[in-house]
Amino acid sequence: MLVTGVAALLAFAWCIAIYDQAHAVATVVIAVPLLSMAALRPWLVGPALVGVLGFTFWAAFGTTTGYFWLNRSRLEALVADIEAVATITSLELGVDGARSIGIGGVDRYDSYRFINGQLVTQYREQVAPTAFQPVLLEIDVLRELNVDVTRYAVLRTSLEALRLAGFDRRQDGEIALNEIVPGGTPWGTSFLYRPAVGLPSGGNVKTLRRLAPRWFHIWQG
Repeated sequence: MLVTGVAALLAFAWCIAIYDQAHAVATVVIAVPLLSMAALRPWLVGPALVGVLGFTFWAAFGTTTGYFWLNRSRLEALVADIEAVATITSLELGVDGARSIGIGGVDRYDSYRFINGQLVTQYREQVAPTAFQPVLLEIDVLRELNVDVTRYAVLRTSLEALRLAGFDRRQDGEIALNEIVPGGTPWGTSFLYRPAVGLPSGGNVKTLRRLAPRWFHIWQG
């Protein structure tokens, strides 16, 4: 019982390190009762574990600082990938969905997917170049920008894994990694990377907080 509880506790620490929220919850559910039962004073150890692990969980997954420090290496790798695709100046991942049609049929669609401000889609049936807001085929836009499809897919996968909505290039080589916000929200928050020393160069920034050299968390609207 004690060995299993300790193993679950170590697994919790590993989940924090790799930013795996779902499995972190599972390890807490396993570790707390096992370690409590193995302790001489379970009535004391149980609440203490809940408090310590709960605070650690909140600090890691519920705060901007925790997110940044646990994912800093991944964020910096993402910035390097973005810098390597110079022709994409902005990207919004958009939303993927599906709806039933007929008997057993499924209609897949995407929406709010933008490359450089241009609305794009993965699906040819959604293409509407003459619409009020033109919709172009994603792969055609990538071809025009001379962007390798595999590199683009890796970029999207990295953004999704980090729970980001997309990115924008700004003045002075800055890159804003945009967080996901509820639809219709008139403001947004981003992790801003600035290659040069100094404060962000503007762009409707309302408030900012320095996270590390060259890194800021900004609120803009």
